[in-house]
Amino acid sequence: MDKWTKIYQEIIDELVKKSRSCVDANWAVKGEAKGTGEHITILNELFAKLTPQERETLAQYALNAYVSGIYDTLCDLEWYIDCKGMKITVEGEELPTTKFEGLGNDFIGRRDDWEWTEC
Repeated sequence: MDKWTKIYQEIIDELVKKSRSCVDANWAVKGEAKGTGEHITILNELFAKLTPQERETLAQYALNAYVSGIYDTLCDLEWYIDCKGMKITVEGEELPTTKFEGLGNDFIGRRDDWEWTEC
């Protein structure tokens, strides 16, 4: 496997790793948001009213929104690559963003334990 394919796979895999947890979901599970401001106070008041199961449901919702945001961003980047000729480069070399299933699909596939195919 060439260096650029490996870097592309590492980027996707790092995004998958980051998508397994997010701050907002962690706050919901713990029932406490950190920080200051009216929105944090209101959020903590909401958390205090919820059962642990309800907080877990809210956490999963927040995590799903986080994953969706990553996926949507990757799909937008892929549109620019496909329709506007954008390139993603590292050290002046183009990454093979279309070698597999595309940015968004590679991300979702790897989240679902899809294995990288041999190149």
